[in-house]
Amino acid sequence: MKPKSEPHPPGPSLRSPPGARLRPAEVLKKIAAEGCALVLALLFSVGPAGAQGTPQAAEEEKRPAGMAPDASLRPEELADFDRQPAPVQEVIRQALRLTTMDLTYRYGSADPTVGGIDCSGFVYFVLRQCGIRDVPRTSSGQYIWVRKAGNFRAVVSRDPKTFELDELQPGDLLFWEGTYATKNDPPITHSMIYLGREKASGERVMVGSSDGRTYHGKQRWGASVFDLWPKFPGQAAAPGSSRFVGYGKIPGLGIASDRQATGEREE
Repeated sequence: MKPKSEPHPPGPSLRSPPGARLRPAEVLKKIAAEGCALVLALLFSVGPAGAQGTPQAAEEEKRPAGMAPDASLRPEELADFDRQPAPVQEVIRQALRLTTMDLTYRYGSADPTVGGIDCSGFVYFVLRQCGIRDVPRTSSGQYIWVRKAGNFRAVVSRDPKTFELDELQPGDLLFWEGTYATKNDPPITHSMIYLGREKASGERVMVGSSDGRTYHGKQRWGASVFDLWPKFPGQAAAPGSSRFVGYGKIPGLGIASDRQATGEREE
């Protein structure tokens, strides 16, 4: 509930006392004097820059009704976590740490200290924490970054068991289009980090920030663990509005050569 606003004190009056009559010159002087007072009163009534609208912004960040709390996992609850290269383990640890902070979904934020973060902001923050300084801020930029590095693998099939996912590994970045209308070119609108398979369920899971993706069938709003093939609210009425387009290794993470040498692949 929004806080009730306090009534504003009446501003300076331009009316003269009853029965008083002012000459035109006196009226102009009164307007000038009281006009300045009004301007000063307005200036001093405004809070510090960035403080306006704070109650409303805070309210918008609350989880909508029906959204489940953020879900988290411990690294040891992921299958084969201990077999991953050290850089991948660190990415996963940093990502899962954010899921324990009760962060809401906040569009435009890459800073968890403000209480919320968006999808590409989540990826950006995690990779920066892992020492990768050239990661782009937007999901479209992150997609281009992966494509330019030659690390991207496209997924056309809708089958979760498609061969197109054979090279998918924990720590890879995941990309979608169509989660909202955009003029970005390419029109990538969503990114997340793949975690691998959950030991308890054997299902593929990912981590990031979302405004409605699901984990174990429940919609989440914020930084959380999610099922790899979730649905957004409203997708039943608009099928195909969100499409998974593919995945890729994180450029600069230093793991490609290790995996090529060992021939590791997720089963």
